[in-house]
Parts: sequence; structure tokens; C-alpha cells
Amino acid sequence: MITNFRYVLAFAALLSVFVGCTSQKEKNGDTTTEVETFSYDFSNPTQRYDFPKVLREISGLSFYRDNQLLCVQDEKGEVFVYDLAQQSVVEKHHFDQPGDYEGVELAEGEVYVLRSDGKLLNFTIGSTETREIETNLPKKLDVEGLTYDPVAKRLWLAVKENLKKDKKEDDKVIYSFDLKRRAVYQQQEIKEKRLEDLGLKSKEVRDFKPSGIAFHPKTGEVYLLSSAGHRLIVMTREGGLLQNIPLDLALYRQPEGICFSPDGTLYISSEGDEKDGYLLKFSPKKS
Repeated sequence: MITNFRYVLAFAALLSVFVGCTSQKEKNGDTTTEVETFSYDFSNPTQRYDFPKVLREISGLSFYRDNQLLCVQDEKGEVFVYDLAQQSVVEKHHFDQPGDYEGVELAEGEVYVLRSDGKLLNFTIGSTETREIETNLPKKLDVEGLTYDPVAKRLWLAVKENLKKDKKEDDKVIYSFDLKRRAVYQQQEIKEKRLEDLGLKSKEVRDFKPSGIAFHPKTGEVYLLSSAGHRLIVMTREGGLLQNIPLDLALYRQPEGICFSPDGTLYISSEGDEKDGYLLKFSPKKS
């Protein structure tokens, strides 16, 4: 059963190529503490990595350990360990038969892989056992984004396409899966009107179909990536929309994977077509 959570929504709008989080202050008694914020220049990546052919169809990213990312592609039932220093795949883990895999996430030492029908595959690197988790999401959803909320200890699952009979087609829904209770919840519902208030035109709202999602490790903000329409939306954990970032098609061919390293470094991967997939790195600017 899916439980519907209602949040008080906060509104803010920002449109820029070079974007940053709004500076915040926390008051504690008579003292004021400045909260660390981060910004990224999305038009100028710090570095580009060209993936090997096996990751041409890369569809999901997760931070693994120093200088290493977990990668999944949407055809093979394998998770690949990509080493940033060596710029190559250094390990791979077979977890299931070929399928439509859209996201990968490391949570509490376990690896979770998202299938487009909403099912999760769970395993430990080095183990031969794979567990299939039924999330009980509505059938025939197209689910593509996967990330982990370390505060609530839930996986967040971003839906690319809604069921027309259940939701207005242009509303965007994010579900969460509680790892302890093994229960699924409707975490966020982003109304079309709110996206328009953020600066998106009607066609841009229709084209925004989330394909990747990630929590910023320092600010707790949620980065929602859409390959369709080439756009990135930044929001608060509670659902307040903060930033609307258009992504240059020439730089972001087909962006579907997104993750952060613990220091706030951002990585966005793009699928290939006649060419191989690639990874863009963005170093944070602290303020």
C-alpha cells in the first residue's frame, strides 16, 4: 500500500547557467552560523571521461569509494566499478539476467539496482546472492531515477512517466522505499503549475521527464535530472523548488546518471549513440 505524504511547499525561482545555492544562516541563541553552500558551472565541466564500449548505454551512477563510481547500463545485468584515476572499468559484478536497468545506488553497504518496472535488485559486492525486492509501485510506471536518503534511510525513486489515469500527465511524482519497513510511499508530487512558476514553459514542463536523481551530501538538496528536455531541477527535501537549470545539448548528449562524491563533487553521465558514453565532472565552488 502506498502512503501519501503532504508537505508544505516553498517556492523560489532561479534561472542561470552558472548557478549556486542561496546562502543560508542558522541562529543558535545569540550566535549565527553560516551554512556552507555550493555552486557549479554547468557550462564548463572540470573534466570529461570517455567510457569504454561496455558503458555505451550507461543509465545510472553512484559513488562507491575514493576515485571510484558504480555504473549500470540498461541492457546488462552487471554493475561496473569505474576508476576515475585509471579512467577504466576495474571490476564488474554480475547480479541478474539482461533487463532494463535504470539506476544504481550504494546504501548502508549494500548495492541496489532499479529496474524500469520499479523492482529493486539488492546484493553485496563480492556475493553471488541477489535478492529481488517488490516495491508494490503501481504497475506500468516508467521508473528511472534512484538515490538514497541517509536521513530517513529510504531509497527515492523518480518516475519518468506517470499513469494517465492516476495522475495528471505533466505532474512529476517521486516515491520512496523504506529499507527497514520494506514499504513504499509517495514522497513528492510536483505539480505542473509549480514548474511553470519556476520558469518552465508548458512544452518544457511536458518534456521534463526525470531520468536521474541525487541528494547533495552537504546541503541535502535534491537534484532531479531529465534527459528529455535537457534540464536539471534542484529542490529541497521537503519539495520546495529552488533552481531551473537548462543543459546544453552539445555538452549533455543524453544525461541519465547523476551522483555526488562526499565532498560535493558532481558527476553526470550521458549515454552514447553511434559514439560511446561519457562522464562529466563538476568541482564545487564553496561560498
